[in-house]
Amino acid sequence: VAEELAGSATWASRHKFGCRIVLRLAQHSATEGWAGDSARAVISQVLDNAGDLCKDEFGKFVIEEIMERGLPEHRQLIATTLRSRLEHYARHEHASFLIQRALRGIDSDDTGIAMDMAKELSARRDVLQSLARNQFGRFVLRDLARWSPAYADRVRGLLAGEQEGSRRRI
Repeated sequence: VAEELAGSATWASRHKFGCRIVLRLAQHSATEGWAGDSARAVISQVLDNAGDLCKDEFGKFVIEEIMERGLPEHRQLIATTLRSRLEHYARHEHASFLIQRALRGIDSDDTGIAMDMAKELSARRDVLQSLARNQFGRFVLRDLARWSPAYADRVRGLLAGEQEGSRRRI
């Protein structure tokens, strides 16, 4: 199956039924032997287009599976992709789900990735405000607040300030 998908992995990842095949291949990408090699070739094609697939209705599930069960270098590549446009992805309908997933920590090895994302998202007040105003960014803020008490206090303070500001305008 993996050999048949050669050159079409991105298309299959975006397809309602094809994404399920790529999901199964992602589960086998860490195995040894020819099956693992074939699966890794498909996953490599998927990762070449990770930025686009993060924003796709079905592609996000493939990226999530790789984040969860992929090789460490695969997870690092996805984290780098997400961090390249973190604020944009955090407000996107489908990509925000992956940011939430990363903030929840997929694996104990990935806490550094989650910490870097949390620091980057909370570093600027305007980014926090932008997330608070966005229907998908709010979910990212919720997970950011759950990540640590310090971030929770920062998010609560921001939201309290937002509510006061909206009352003043009325």
